[in-house]
Order: sequence, then structure tokens, then C-alpha cells
Amino acid sequence: MKTNKSRILCLLLAAFLCFGIFLTACGDDEESSAEASKEQSEVSLDPESEYKDANGNYVGKTSGNKYGNRVVKFLTCGVNQDHNSEIIYNEYEPGTAESSKMIEVVNRAQGDRIDMVEQLLEVEIEEEYVYDGRRKNAEMCNRIRGDNITLTADYQVVVPCLYDGATLAQEGALINLYDLPGIQMAAPWWDQVFNEEATIAEQLYFTIGDIGNINKSSTAALTFNKSLYERNKLTEKYGGLPYDLVRNGTWTLDVVLQMTKEISNDLDHSGAIDYKDEYGWGGQLDDMWSIFYGSGSKIATTKTADGYPELCMYSERSSSVMDKLQSLVQDDLHYVSANDYFGVAQWPTVLLQDNFIGGHSLFYNGNMATPIELGEMDDAYGLLPIPKGDDTQDGYYSLVNPWTSTCFAVPMSLPEKDYELVADLFNVMGAVSKNLVAPAYLNQCLEYMKTRDDDTIDMIENYILPGRGCDIGMIFAWGGLDILLQDMASNAPGTFRSSYEAKSASAQAALDETVAQFKSQSQN
Repeated sequence: MKTNKSRILCLLLAAFLCFGIFLTACGDDEESSAEASKEQSEVSLDPESEYKDANGNYVGKTSGNKYGNRVVKFLTCGVNQDHNSEIIYNEYEPGTAESSKMIEVVNRAQGDRIDMVEQLLEVEIEEEYVYDGRRKNAEMCNRIRGDNITLTADYQVVVPCLYDGATLAQEGALINLYDLPGIQMAAPWWDQVFNEEATIAEQLYFTIGDIGNINKSSTAALTFNKSLYERNKLTEKYGGLPYDLVRNGTWTLDVVLQMTKEISNDLDHSGAIDYKDEYGWGGQLDDMWSIFYGSGSKIATTKTADGYPELCMYSERSSSVMDKLQSLVQDDLHYVSANDYFGVAQWPTVLLQDNFIGGHSLFYNGNMATPIELGEMDDAYGLLPIPKGDDTQDGYYSLVNPWTSTCFAVPMSLPEKDYELVADLFNVMGAVSKNLVAPAYLNQCLEYMKTRDDDTIDMIENYILPGRGCDIGMIFAWGGLDILLQDMASNAPGTFRSSYEAKSASAQAALDETVAQFKSQSQN
């Protein structure tokens, strides 16, 4: 944070005394230490115990090297000229609007994290921000491409959006993270569902996890008005709150569709249901993405014999899911889409948020950060995972939005001699983030809620976050199939198969080109 060094030293001393040491070094005793850790983990009931110390705090493994206060830089990007860093402490200018600032609890945790990592590895962490108004394959990609060619990069880690992560990986502009010696990619501070889905033929070029907060804020979650639910006596009708249905595995699209149809009231007597009225569901076109993924359906998968992606968008099950999705978003009496109101407001989702705050919408499909946006509304509300496609589905899946989310990657311009440095940085920063930043972020999300009940905490920790992942077909956008999902919101019912078949050939050709490029990289 580069402020008040005495406070930093006190912080570090307290951290080491209260929490134990946050890293282990690989040295002469590593083998015996690892063996002891293995024996302990085998008898432990905690599946993450091998990544924790005796006090239960997460520990990052390092090479044991110190780096002589060397500068380590993150190259980050965003669509706003005003930047809220998810990496370092944000030093705001006096008079900056509160609404544009990062919440101080999270900001302070980020600063404390950086102070600690800098001390542990003897590095100085900096950030360079690239304003990328077009977001997709624009300024950020061009900067990394150019620096890879000229070998003039002065940064070690890049933080593009997910779309750019895929583009750069396909072009060979990023290093396979598994090539970094000693990196702990299986550690709980990385999202393992995401890593599994983003790994192509045992190569992983970009990832998400506790180092960042933007990827969490980009995670789909369904907000529901608990008070409105109870006022309409739905607890009795459905045998409990939605929380109960989530836990017993019956939180499905069919149930949610039925609940949505319970509420429709033309409050302003305009003759139509809009954002000023009372309705079952307020959303936007991104609902097509999050619900399709949440149902267990995907555009493409890497769970194949050779690990290379293949299309899997259309099936009898995904067709059934699409039928239900269309019945939701095309129901003008019970569903309101923010996309219909771009002429009314620059960011029309705010209109739906305000109506939800007013107690007039049963569901609002937002994300993990929605409680921060809603503030302390009078009605009690909570977060839920996106519903299953049906009750045969094993678990709940939470899509990380590829447009809004950032990811972490390493540029090809990084010299091989620095691979160990970046591995140490990721391991230690990941562990400290899991200890400091992740709890601060979660607590701040809940802090804004009127009722911080155990149910919502349970939903976040045990159902929403564990199912976070990506659709590799959505990120690579082969053949525009990602846009097809949104187009189906207005397409006629029963046209999913024909709409898919009209694009599948071009999508397959684009996918084949991607696979060929990855195979070429693996041979070089």
C-alpha cells in the first residue's frame, strides 16, 4: 500500500503471530515436510487441509527465493476511464464520488494483501491499467501482441477479459500455466470447475480465483424477494422457501417458471406489464446465457477423449431447456427485460433494480455483487443459485460472464528465467487472498443485506461459488453460437434445432481452426 510503514510492520507481525506463516519454502526438508503433510491430510476430514497450516490458514508454497525488491507488474484493463483496481490498494483523489469507489473494507484487504506478499517475496507490486473501451479483441489484446513481438513488456502478469484470454491463448500469446514450475493450480484459491472447463488438451492459459474480485462480481446468481414471496403465501404452496428447494435438489426451471407466474400486477394501469409494475422476474438477455449454462447445457465442452473441445449445444435435453427458457423470457405478463428500455435509460438494468428494491419483483437475475447494488431495501431478500434444468442434474452451475469478468494469465514475452518468480507470486498471492480478500468481499456483499441470514451464506458458500465455471464455446464464440443463445429470446418457439443447424457448420469450422492452432502450438 506504500503508506504508514509502521502500520504495515504491525500488520505483518500480527498476521504471523495470529495466523501462522502464509508460505512454505521448497528446500532440503521439503520431502519430509511434504510426507508429514500428506499423512496429516489423509486422516483429515478437510479436503483442503494440504493447503493449510496448523491454524487453518491457507499457505502458498514457494521456491524459497527472495527477489531483492524487484518490481512485479500486472497489466490490467477495463471499459471505464476511472479505474478501481482489484490488485492493489486504490488511492482515491479527494472528492471522488462514493458510488464510483471500491468499498473500503475490500480495498483495505487488497492493500494489506499486497503489503504482505511484498514482504514475503521481497518484491514491489505495481499495476498498469489499459483503458479498453471496446473490451473485446481491442486495446488490451493489441498491447500484449505488440509487446510479445518486440519483447519490450515490463509486466509479468496480464489481466484481460475472458474473451481476450481465449483470443490470446489461441494466438499463442500466453504461456501454459502448468509450465510454471511449482505452481499450485489445484489449490482452493483457484476455481477448479473453471480450470477443468478451460483446460484444452492439458493446457491452461487463463484462470480465475480469489486473487480477483471482478470474476466473483461477474458470477451469475438469482436474487429473490423473500418478503414478497411470503406475502403471496408461496411458502405454504411450495413447501418452504427456495433455500429449502435448493438443498433438497428440487430447485429447477420448472419450479421457478411456476413461481414466476404467481405475480403480475399492472400497478400504473397502462395496460401492459413493464418495469414500473409488479412481476415475477426481471432480467436481461444475459439470462439466456446464465440459465442455459445453469441448466447443465453448454455450447461446447473439453470433456472429450483427447481433451480438445467439441460442440455439444444441441441435444434433446438442451432443446427442452430452451423451450422452458423461451416460455420464461417471452411471457410478457410475468417477465420484464432490461434490454427493452435502452431508450429510457443508459443502463436500464438500474430500472429493474429500483423496482426490485421497491418490492415489486419476485426474482431479479443479477450476480454475486447484486446485494451491494441493491443496498438496504425494506423487504428481506436473498441470493440463490441458478436453477437446474431438471432434478436429475447433479449440482448447480454458476456462469462467470465472459464480457464482464477478468482472468489471470502470463504473456509469452515473459523470460523463462522468471517463470519461478510468477509461480511464487501466484501461490503466495492466492493463499493470502484466500485468507484476507475473499472473506472481506463476501462479508461486504452480505453487509448490505437487511437480514444476513445463514441461508444466504449457505447458498453462496455451498451452491453458488462451488459451481462457478465457464462455457468454452461462449468464450471462444465459435460461429456466433453465443449470440444465437440470446437471439433465441425473440425467436419463435420450436426453432432451436433449425437455428442451431443454420450456424453449426461455420461454428465447427471455427472450432476446427482453433484446435489446429492449439495442436500446432503443442508441437513447437
